[in-house]
Amino acid sequence: MHQSEADQARTLAGEVTKLIETFETDSTLADAQQAIDFLTLMHTELLEFADNPADDRLRRGIESRVTTFIDLTRRASHQAA
Repeated sequence: MHQSEADQARTLAGEVTKLIETFETDSTLADAQQAIDFLTLMHTELLEFADNPADDRLRRGIESRVTTFIDLTRRASHQAA
């Protein structure tokens, strides 16, 4: 059984919430507030998309946000190495 896009968005929003909580509790992480702000916006957009999976504007926004997140994660891992 495959999850619908709406269910996938809700699942991802739950994972984003966990990331937000990590940044809120670990003040040693670089740019914690910037990450929290970015992830909070991403979380909101994911929930909006879950409620309106046919909205192409929301879909493009989520795709862009996830791509940006992946790029930021790569950069952070290279800087840490």
